[in-house]
Order: sequence, then C-alpha cells, then structure tokens
Amino acid sequence: MVVDDGSTDATGEILHTIRDLPVISFSVNRGKGAALRAAFEWALSRDFTHAITIDADGQHLTADIPLFIDKIKENPRALWIGDRFLPASGSAGEPLRSRFGRRFGAFWYRFYTGIPIRDTQCGFRAYPLAAVATTGCKRDRFEFEIEVLILAAWRGVEVKSLPIHLLYQPEEERVSHFRPVRDFIRLSTVNARAAITRIFFPAKLLDAPGLSIREKIVALIKHELRANTSPARASLSLALGVFMAILPIHGFQVVTLMALTFLLRLNRPLALVGVSVSSAPILPLWIAAGIGVGNIVVPSTLAASLASVIESNLPGFFNEWVANLPVRGVFEGIIKWFFGSIVLAALCGAAAFGISYPLVRRVAEWRKGENGRR
Repeated sequence: MVVDDGSTDATGEILHTIRDLPVISFSVNRGKGAALRAAFEWALSRDFTHAITIDADGQHLTADIPLFIDKIKENPRALWIGDRFLPASGSAGEPLRSRFGRRFGAFWYRFYTGIPIRDTQCGFRAYPLAAVATTGCKRDRFEFEIEVLILAAWRGVEVKSLPIHLLYQPEEERVSHFRPVRDFIRLSTVNARAAITRIFFPAKLLDAPGLSIREKIVALIKHELRANTSPARASLSLALGVFMAILPIHGFQVVTLMALTFLLRLNRPLALVGVSVSSAPILPLWIAAGIGVGNIVVPSTLAASLASVIESNLPGFFNEWVANLPVRGVFEGIIKWFFGSIVLAALCGAAAFGISYPLVRRVAEWRKGENGRR
C-alpha cells in the first residue's frame, strides 16, 4: 500500500490507475511519521501483523526484504531495524555527515535504552504492528523513527538489528526531503526529552502503566502510596521521617531520608510526612527544644572542653567575630544543641512509632475484615 503524503505532481493520479493498490492520500504534506502511522493503522485494522518499511532514496535494496521476513519468523515480537553494513556493488562513499549521525544516534540510543543498535537512522525496518501501536508515538515527521525506537524499548519491545546492504548514490543523484535546521531541531527535541526522562525519572516510572508521562507519574504515586505499608513498615517509615526531621543535619534530611527508605524498603510518602514536622515555621521550636534537651544530657564541663577544641581549630578572625557577639557561650550552645537534638530525635522517633503502630495495625485489621465481608 502507498501513502501519498501531499504530493504536488502527478503521483496521486498515477497511483489511482494501478489496480488493487490501496492508497491513502493526504491533501497536504504531513510528514514521514504521519504517513507511517496512517499506513500502520490501515494494516492493523486489516489484521496484518507486521509492516516492512523501506526508504525511497535509493539507499536500500529490495532484495534484502527476505532477510526481514526471516527475522520476523525468528522473532515476531521484535522490532527489526537494518544495519547498513554490507557494501553493495556500485555504492559511492559514505558521506561524513551520515557517518557522524549514525555514531551520534547509536551513542544516545544506548544511553536511553541500554540497547546497542549501530544504525538507528536506518529506515529499512520490520515493525510488529500491535506492539508499535502501544508505544503512543505521535510524531509526524522524521523524528518519528527515533522516538518509536525509544518508546518501543521502554515498553518492553525487543529492538534488534540485522545486516543489510548499503548503496549510497552519487552526491548529484541523492534525493532527500530532510531539512537540516528544522528537522534537526525536531530530532533534538525528541533526544532532549528522552535524556531528561532517563536521567531524572526512575526506571520504575518508565515501567509504570500508561503512555504519557502524566499517566506514569499518577501510577507511580499510587504504587508508592501502597508499597511497604505493613503496620510495622508504615510506622517505621513515619518514625524514621520524624527522626531525620529533628536530627541536626538540616538541609540534608530529605536526601538522606530518601536513601535510607530505598535501602530499608520503607514507604517514602509516609517518611516524607514524618520529615515535614521540621518545616520552616516549626524549625526554630525544634532547635530550642534541642538546646533544652542538651542542657539536661550534656554536662557543662564536657561542653566547655569540646568548645575549646573547636575554638583552637578555627581561624582567629572567626573567633574574634564570635567574641564580639552580644551572647556568650556560642560554641557551648551549639554543642548542647547538636547532642540534644540527636537525643530528642531518637525520643520523638520512638514516640512516633509507638503511637502510630497500634493505630496503623488497627486500620489494617479493619480493612482486612471489610474485604472479607465483601
């Protein structure tokens, strides 16, 4: 079948004179991606399982089509892409731009997916139609071909390559509708989005149900809310959050907490609820409470001796600046606050666990009884 993507010559008329040739015609040029998607939808609606695409710029040999058919029979679930590796008779030299583009694309595709595909820009491919339909790729122009490879890999579709022939036409005979500036910007947008997704979103997000990033975020939030919520783990998550909130490492509590919840397999949302008790309006109260506990648990002689050690290791100008402050015993106060906050954090964390555990356990038993009655 043929998609006439807004041709402005007699192509459409000629196509319609060919008997039994299905033709989809666009009144205006919509792009390669739109044409491919229209063709795939047409084929899938007629119960075809695969589609083999081939570029019309003379680079590919139709004699290689049986190679793809063999690979489809070997692994029908995979998306097969040609690797222009075998030199064809009469081929001109590979342009420097093509060589650079292939290596550039291969590097980033492996970064996004971990799959070593050498020639991601090859348009000679065999698509498993049902699998491609689940990727949600909506790009209309050249960038469709790289995005569908990325999304297919992220959706668990195998992406594999096979060696095919390479036939570069002489430079004066090459035909391409690729617009270097506009299409490069579109391709860069796809690559930038893929890079941001891979760097800033966990792998668990990519595996979450849904096609759009918004759907995946919602699915991930639901998963996080339900994960590690046994009464003991839920209460421990909340208690750890409270402990980290009061611990005297302000500015690093959340980062440290997230690392600990990952290592200990605790519930992150509940831990974040716990750490929120040290939010800005309440923080001065915790500092004052830490100093108060420090006055009880830290002997003044110990605080004074530790303060002298600190003063002896600080620059003279800093000690002079502290000496001119209207308050006295700054270093002693810091030491009492530091150790007092550790003790206070442990006490409050234990209290949070002791109070929340029976409540969470009762809620879990109630839910279990409700589900049993249903």
